[in-house]
Amino acid sequence: MPKQLTLSVDNNSDALERVLRVVRHRGFAVRRMEATLPETGERMEVLLEIDSPRPSWHLVSQLAKLGEVRTLALRGEAVSVSL
Repeated sequence: MPKQLTLSVDNNSDALERVLRVVRHRGFAVRRMEATLPETGERMEVLLEIDSPRPSWHLVSQLAKLGEVRTLALRGEAVSVSL
């Protein structure tokens, strides 16, 4: 069953690539992705719809370790991290 992951990520050239690499390395498939850059331009808001038979906390714990990730929330589960 697909889950929605919302992230606030620093706006630098490699941040989104690192997020997607972690998603792939942890065995999750991206079903849909939407990234927006607010007027301030400091951080990107990223919405990922992911799917995997693996537990979601595997991915969340690894994404939380990335320096560019400022907040992340997993819809439908009791997982929310503010960094």
